[in-house]
Amino acid sequence: MNKLFRTFFIFLILLSTRGAIAQPNEVKYNKLAESSDFSQTSHNDIDQLVSLREHNTPSAIQDTSDLHALMTRAPQAQQELADLLIHINKISHTAAIIPATKSYARAAQKVQLKFNGDASQLTDIARASVVANDVSSLLISFEQLRQHTDIVQLKNRFAAPKTSGYRDLNVLVKLPQSQMVVEVQFHLNDIAEIKSGPEHQVYEQIQAIELQAKNQSRTLNDIEKANIAKLRQDSHKQYHKAWLNYKRQSVYPSSIQAA
Repeated sequence: MNKLFRTFFIFLILLSTRGAIAQPNEVKYNKLAESSDFSQTSHNDIDQLVSLREHNTPSAIQDTSDLHALMTRAPQAQQELADLLIHINKISHTAAIIPATKSYARAAQKVQLKFNGDASQLTDIARASVVANDVSSLLISFEQLRQHTDIVQLKNRFAAPKTSGYRDLNVLVKLPQSQMVVEVQFHLNDIAEIKSGPEHQVYEQIQAIELQAKNQSRTLNDIEKANIAKLRQDSHKQYHKAWLNYKRQSVYPSSIQAA
């Protein structure tokens, strides 16, 4: 009992000093965080992440419907985004994935098929991903992005995950220099690895089962349906396990566990 009380007491002390320890790495912002986004009563990083409110503003489109003009500006926007994320990565100890801009052919196809010819709705010509090892780093990187850009849309899949159990933060921002709307996704590393590894394998297996039935011009039989259900359940369990680990880390930091 004495050992349990001592551990709990140390935990309270570390929590009370955590903000003071983090201050030397913080930067001075030009504007403050919105109180509606970060709860003042949250007890851990998970609470703060889940409490980020989804929103979509009228500015969540490009300033022109001219696809050629957008594609011409895209390299500048991608470089601006890359430079910003390099700065953010250093502060938050995260990593950035900067792909090439969307190809003209793929962009034109998406505009026609998904947006009925309106290129102003194409907001992922320039895009990037931020990968964090823990929730605290993800929150710091998100807050940094908000201080340096205008966030015009936020989808919080940490609060409302996909049916597969996958979670991320999907953000559209308007860059200050190029004035283009670009997409930034925030990932937790373990969840991202499941998506690119085991879940992708599940996707391929399900596609193979469905394709076999389609080639035979028939509906899925009960065994195939059961196999697909099991594959999806296994994938969901992996996501759930990874998310629980992050929740434990948020409530019980590694320093506490070591004590």
